[in-house]
Amino acid sequence: MIAVLAAIVAALLFLNAYSPSLLLRSTEFDTLDSLCTYAMVVGQPAPTGTDSKTTRFESRLIGRWDSTRWTPLNGKIYLFVAPDSARSLLLTGDTLITRTRIRRPAPAGSFDYGLYLRRQGFIGTAFTSLSHSLIKDGLYSVSKAVCISAPQSFLFSRLAAGGLKGDELATVGALTLGYKEDLSTELKHRFQASGAAHVLAVSGLHTGIIYALVIGLFTLGGRVRPHHEDRPGRCLVGAVVIAVMWAYAALTGMTPSVVRCVVMVTLVEIGKMLYRYSPTLNTIAAAAVLILIFRPLDLWSVSFQLSFAATAAIVIVVSETEHFLHRLRWRQTFFGRITAWLVGTVVISLAAQTGTLPITIACFGQVSPYFLLANLIVLPLASVLVPCGLVSIALGGTVAGVWFSKITFALAWLMNHSVGWIESLPGSVLPAHTNGPLIVIYYLLLIALALVFHPSRTRFS
Repeated sequence: MIAVLAAIVAALLFLNAYSPSLLLRSTEFDTLDSLCTYAMVVGQPAPTGTDSKTTRFESRLIGRWDSTRWTPLNGKIYLFVAPDSARSLLLTGDTLITRTRIRRPAPAGSFDYGLYLRRQGFIGTAFTSLSHSLIKDGLYSVSKAVCISAPQSFLFSRLAAGGLKGDELATVGALTLGYKEDLSTELKHRFQASGAAHVLAVSGLHTGIIYALVIGLFTLGGRVRPHHEDRPGRCLVGAVVIAVMWAYAALTGMTPSVVRCVVMVTLVEIGKMLYRYSPTLNTIAAAAVLILIFRPLDLWSVSFQLSFAATAAIVIVVSETEHFLHRLRWRQTFFGRITAWLVGTVVISLAAQTGTLPITIACFGQVSPYFLLANLIVLPLASVLVPCGLVSIALGGTVAGVWFSKITFALAWLMNHSVGWIESLPGSVLPAHTNGPLIVIYYLLLIALALVFHPSRTRFS
């Protein structure tokens, strides 16, 4: 699978270099830059910046008025609405009819924002004013356009009903649901400057916690498991687990990092059903192959690149230190368990940072020297906050939910203030720059080091 993945990546890079239009057909649009009347279903609003007076909506086109009739359309755009009161006037799921132009932003320096939007599945952007638009109920059914964020909004409202508010509500919503629209610019900057921004993006960490909770629920904490010979029982448990994990992935917006983790879980569970075992690196490569077959543009997604780079680095490094960690965990003393947890967290954090460092520098132009300190504080809190957030959603505004939300609020407050303290340390953000050749050399050196310390990896085992 590693060899297959390398071939697919090479083919996609070749196509992008010589025939990029072959990878962007889903965003071709015949009336680009033309003034037309469009019908669209409004998605979740997202702020465009601290100084912007417009509100950005991720919207899905469902029709275009062509003189005498509506022509069905299917495509995503970013719609910018002018008035300050747009948030209160438009709601997720509203049908909006407006006359506007859909454009693709021109390249700015070395960054082609229009190409970036197309790789994310967006046709382009459009601007409108509600004073020149018509919102009409009943013309189109919302079911004709997928609005994934609607379930997120409902579950987020249950978090608020329990008493969570402010930055703590936004943090818990991002951790559990991938709902990041209420995150303030200042809060995002705190997490980025401290090196803990990965916690706010629902990724393998969060999906792994959900997977552990689901497995623990079905096996009663490992006490009840289907017998080895009970294939129907193993298949039933595996099928339910796979269904729950894909439902969670759909809820969080099917981001590349979540899809990667859920595909890996699916492969592992299918392997259990068939009594098969595959090395972890092979499973990672198989997940990447499956994702790129169905969503080839994910190769240029920063989330995809960071997710697979971090996971592969963690697997390689942890496999080399697992014997040492196992000896520490074997000591049934409080000090031994604490030491094992501390060493494990440090090793995983260093491995993830090593695997993603050039991508982070290339995309964001900065590094956070306190990332290890941030992870030692944030990762344990996130491991507790995710299940606490799910319980708060389940209980909602009940009496038990209000009391449980106070615990969740305290944990989120502690996380937010911890990253704020780390951000305030001198030198919390250092500018850095790199380029394509340096990134290639960096990863070639990492691969060479992995082969030197573990030559059997040349057999992809």
